[in-house]
Amino acid sequence: MGDFLDSSRVIHLMGITSQGSFRFVNDTVAALLKKDRKELRGRRVFEFMTRPDADRLSLWLSGGQALPDDVFVMNVVDSENIPHSLNCRISWLDDLLVLVGEPPQSDNLALQEELLQLNNQLAVLSRENIRKGRELAKALAELKQTQAMLVHQEKMASLGQMTAGIAHEINTPIAYVMNNESILKRDFDDLLEFINTLGDALPEIEGLSSRIHSEIIQKAEAIGLEHLAEAIPRKISANIEGLDRVKKIVLDLRNFSRLDEAERKLSDLAEGIQSTLRFLGPLIQEHDVRVETELAPLPLVLCSPGPLNQAIHNIIANAIQASCPGQVVRVSTDQIQDEYCISVIDQGAGISPEHQSRVFDPFFTTKPVGSGTGLGLSIAHQVVAAHGGRIEIDSQVNQGTTVRILLPRRS
Repeated sequence: MGDFLDSSRVIHLMGITSQGSFRFVNDTVAALLKKDRKELRGRRVFEFMTRPDADRLSLWLSGGQALPDDVFVMNVVDSENIPHSLNCRISWLDDLLVLVGEPPQSDNLALQEELLQLNNQLAVLSRENIRKGRELAKALAELKQTQAMLVHQEKMASLGQMTAGIAHEINTPIAYVMNNESILKRDFDDLLEFINTLGDALPEIEGLSSRIHSEIIQKAEAIGLEHLAEAIPRKISANIEGLDRVKKIVLDLRNFSRLDEAERKLSDLAEGIQSTLRFLGPLIQEHDVRVETELAPLPLVLCSPGPLNQAIHNIIANAIQASCPGQVVRVSTDQIQDEYCISVIDQGAGISPEHQSRVFDPFFTTKPVGSGTGLGLSIAHQVVAAHGGRIEIDSQVNQGTTVRILLPRRS
């Protein structure tokens, strides 16, 4: 190797087996790689080389490429992933590939330093790009969430206006019909009282005129007077009951949305839950689920009734949809220290641990495509947070889920 081994130079010496492991290195190589010489013995040399140089050395070791006769540049990487360039020569000595190198001199060293600086700058820029990319992704997710909330609020505002109009338009004729039904019931009761009086006088009428008595009896039998006297009051009562139910459905719908009352007001949690459950009646029947309630008497809660009812609706609907036919969903209220608690417990499939941290993410859903938007729990979380509360979820796979809405008590 001639003048290349001039003793005034810093020499890096290493012996490499045909399998690519260090057989020996000198102290200079150990210092360059920032490792102990004993620690390096037996280690794979490729761990400390850039990828292109590792591939090239692998070809030399396997005989796939002839060894170079001239000096070449080899790039090694120390234990802190800092690259270093060496001007090297290489040759076989028995079964070892001996590599001798030295740091670049003068211009080459300056070039190497400049390259390292550029490398460091590139690394900084890469980290900055990654950071900005994450910030952009976060901003995009927040934008989507805000957009979804605005769309939802617009829909709920439209629903509030619609239900208020429906309530006004339906309640007026319902009140008119109910009033007429009440009058009909009163008048029929009077008519029935007259007929009973006439019936009590039949023996006397028979004594006065058997023909008139016979006509009265025949007419009573022809029209089924006895059946009418029992059926008509029952049908009028059923009509009044049905109208009451229609009136209550309209009231429940309005109580459920109540977005015309966006301001905070004192509301009864139990009343809101009962209205929500009546509103969810078709879904409960569709899934053949039984809903049990245990609503403890609580003071009125200062809240926005419409959005809070929407949050409760979303959570109960999720519990129903997660349940199998015949299972039970339990809804209860309680006061725990300074908080009001609404608990919804189902016996469904539960939520897997990897999904529990994402259930409040907008658009995240485990339901089949087309079965859910992934906004239900996200909206519930936003609504409850706006009330200064929080939602807690306890779930185990195949054992069910418990969701608790915790609201601070207001004076």
